[in-house]
Amino acid sequence: MSAERGGTPRFNEVLGEVISQLGIAEDPQSVADYLSLIEVASDVESQARTLLREAVDAARSAGATWSAIGSTLGMSKQAAQKRFATTHSPVCPAIGPDERILGPVTTFDEMAELVLAGEYGWHSVEIGPLFHRVLRSDTKWEHARISMLTCSRRAAMQAEGWQVIRSAFPYTYLKRSLGTPALVE
Repeated sequence: MSAERGGTPRFNEVLGEVISQLGIAEDPQSVADYLSLIEVASDVESQARTLLREAVDAARSAGATWSAIGSTLGMSKQAAQKRFATTHSPVCPAIGPDERILGPVTTFDEMAELVLAGEYGWHSVEIGPLFHRVLRSDTKWEHARISMLTCSRRAAMQAEGWQVIRSAFPYTYLKRSLGTPALVE
């Protein structure tokens, strides 16, 4: 959705419903009404920036090129890379003997890699574009990746002992120890 198009009618409709549900006056009549609208608009802008950054990171992890991302956003490959290239690097000078960088991994192969790592006691403690930082333990681990939109599933999994590693559009990553001894490498 480009700035020139001003959003789709459906987006505008949903946004209007959200603003209404937040108790913001549909037809502002006072300075206080306008200030409330400004506050909500600022929150929406902040959340949209976060969502866009996370969507770009997810697209990169899925193998999208900077050219494709730039084209989608109506900018050059270089402009997209300059704006969205992550400063989050898997190169950790303080990485300990019981830590590793698992990567490069993409959305398509990261879960298979985590299944294998989990058998040997490695569990994810940090996630970034194309990598997981994993920590060694004495027990086997399992990892899961679910849609961020499935809040009820996330809550149910947490009730079953799953721990959230990170939520970033479009996924929430979770892990749990199986309590059985890890395989020896």
